[in-house]
This record gives sequence, C-alpha cells and structure tokens, in this order.
Amino acid sequence: MVPATLTCPPGWTPHYSGHLASQYKDHYATEYVCLDGSLEDDSTVMNQGNGLLFYFVMTVCGSLPCPPYINDKVVTCVVCSK
Repeated sequence: MVPATLTCPPGWTPHYSGHLASQYKDHYATEYVCLDGSLEDDSTVMNQGNGLLFYFVMTVCGSLPCPPYINDKVVTCVVCSK
C-alpha cells in the first residue's frame, strides 16, 4: 500500500486505489488501510454498534509540508504488487 498517491512505483502493478483510513484518533488506531475507492454502500445493513468504524485520514499542514500537500484534504492511496 502506497499512501498519498494514486499511482504505483515503476515496475509495480496496481490493484486498486482509494482513500487512506484508520480508526478514530481516540480509539487508539493501530493501522492504516487503503479503502477501495469504488466501494458501494449497503443501506440494508443496520448499525448494530459492533465492529470497527473507519475514518478517512486528513492532511494537516505543519505535520505535513504545505505545499505540496493541501490542508484538510483526504489522503489517497493505491495498493500495488510486484
């Protein structure tokens, strides 16, 4: 998984691209994942209050250099293999 881009390095094969996500900051996030940008909502599933909620990772100037980053934007990602 390559964060902050939608393209793979030269010689690598892209599988999907999307948005970087993790648990909420107060929920002790342990890992970042790349959520497929073409996922579809299943409105038939009711919220049971069970399981993990994902939140998009947002840019923050100061933590990241701006430019090239833009403050308060969702971080993109791509999943690649060699």
